[in-house]
Amino acid sequence: MNITSFSFKLNDSLNGSKIRSHYKDIKNHFESQNDLPLIALDNLLLHVVKNVPYYRNIDFKSINNFLIINKTIIKLNFNEFRANNFEEKGLIKMSTSGSTGTPFTVYHDKNKKSRNYADTLYFGNKGGYDLGNKLVYLKIWGKENMRASWHYKVQNISTIDVKNLNNKEIKKLIDGFQNNSQKVHTVLGYVSALEQIIKYCEKNNIYDLHCEFSGVITMAEGLSSETRQKLQKLFKCPVVARYSNLENGIIAQQEVDSDRFLINTASYFVEIFHPDRDELLEDGSFGRIVLTDLYNYATPLVRYDTGDMGIKIKENGKTYLKTVEGRKVDLLYNTSGEIISPFIVATTMWKYLEIDQFQLIQLEEKSYLFKINCPSGFTKELELIQEFKSHFGEDADFEIRYVDGIPLLDSGKHRKTVNLYIKT
Repeated sequence: MNITSFSFKLNDSLNGSKIRSHYKDIKNHFESQNDLPLIALDNLLLHVVKNVPYYRNIDFKSINNFLIINKTIIKLNFNEFRANNFEEKGLIKMSTSGSTGTPFTVYHDKNKKSRNYADTLYFGNKGGYDLGNKLVYLKIWGKENMRASWHYKVQNISTIDVKNLNNKEIKKLIDGFQNNSQKVHTVLGYVSALEQIIKYCEKNNIYDLHCEFSGVITMAEGLSSETRQKLQKLFKCPVVARYSNLENGIIAQQEVDSDRFLINTASYFVEIFHPDRDELLEDGSFGRIVLTDLYNYATPLVRYDTGDMGIKIKENGKTYLKTVEGRKVDLLYNTSGEIISPFIVATTMWKYLEIDQFQLIQLEEKSYLFKINCPSGFTKELELIQEFKSHFGEDADFEIRYVDGIPLLDSGKHRKTVNLYIKT
């Protein structure tokens, strides 16, 4: 047993083996497809009507009696959403700037924290990670969310700050892989950061990292099929995308042999609603992803609109998201008013390796702005515009603007598409 696995099991045992218990429950759920989540849902709804002021006087016997909530509603009624049978001093504060930079906070109780840890272990294992692997973790690592350095050493985590991920840092990272070639590595990180690594390797004719990788798990941003294939080729291991957020946890994750996302039905109850009105849709329909967090009793989120869009399906007794399209505010429309998948944009841009960063903004119904960071110069403007007209419409008006860089959001994410046009 390695030191990482030993320290985790020792710590969990000293705290009543709560994480292990949750892990067994999650594993049992996916192996047997029992009805425990339905029991968990009933227990949650009973709890919220008894202890959460916002849900007072609602008939808890059916989730259909609960209205959809979102970040704005929670922020305006923050104290009303916190359960009154928890003391604040014992809760974990979870805060995020969100995709639009608007601060948002919820509380997690200790049981929810244990559940999230167990979810992380279960889905991490499905993505190739085992306790003791060297975890290369690419995200924003600000001082405010960093723990003591020994903590990451014990957990065998290499922290890579995506805000500082330039060519020099990428070379340093790749050299580090080669110097630790005897260790098994798992990579967890933002898609945009991993795409930077791919482009660096392609430009420098690097085809082998000379290191063993057990898996690559992407998060925070959409993973196109082409990016997934490039990552598999470079790291020579399975690559899966994870759909998660800070306020809840791991909602779904791709299976190794599929583009669809296995929904974490052990910990969440997921529904799909109409894009523009609160109408529950049948499986197979495209709409808003609305979830109920079954294990957060401190700030319970019942029918919480994540802001993301997708399609839910059921196959062989399991529930999947056939697609996760990202936030509604980032979806673009063609000149006929139809939604254009952001993956079309991402896939089309892969052929232009000279472009370091880009952002496509919809300004009006038929007006679009390309922001392009291309230090070496770009000579394919007409080709780029014509290619995107084939997707958006021949009557689309594209403007190209060259910039020195496209700032990341406070969360570390890179918004490749932005919609400033309100479709009526």
